[in-house]
Amino acid sequence: MATDHAHAGFDVPAGSDPLGRPVDGSLLGKFIGAAFDGCTSCQDAHLTILVQDAPTTARLVELACVGVQQAMGGLPANLTDLASSDPSSREFRLLVAAGLHEGNDVMWARCAEMAPVERRAAANTAADLLVGLMS
Repeated sequence: MATDHAHAGFDVPAGSDPLGRPVDGSLLGKFIGAAFDGCTSCQDAHLTILVQDAPTTARLVELACVGVQQAMGGLPANLTDLASSDPSSREFRLLVAAGLHEGNDVMWARCAEMAPVERRAAANTAADLLVGLMS
């Protein structure tokens, strides 16, 4: 990660997942700040660490869903349809569908079951949505 610059970051409450595992709010805030600033080198460096942490990745997906719901009055079908050809990642859609149809706790559990590479795909989509909503 480049150290010759900094990003404002976002204040993301740390909290925990439904099983009590901690969410790294500081890391998530730094990641969102880098994404919002369009700094792919910092975003990628933070993302590499973030996806090793299922609760923090799940919180990112949750934040993206909350943002979309607030902006659009609900979640569009293309974000929950696993057969969709939407550019959002299938991994993101799996988590969103689980949360919507089976409950938020299930979304957190499914994220914990994913391999880091799958969480990375979900996190990239979540970041794209959040940045798009905030821009």
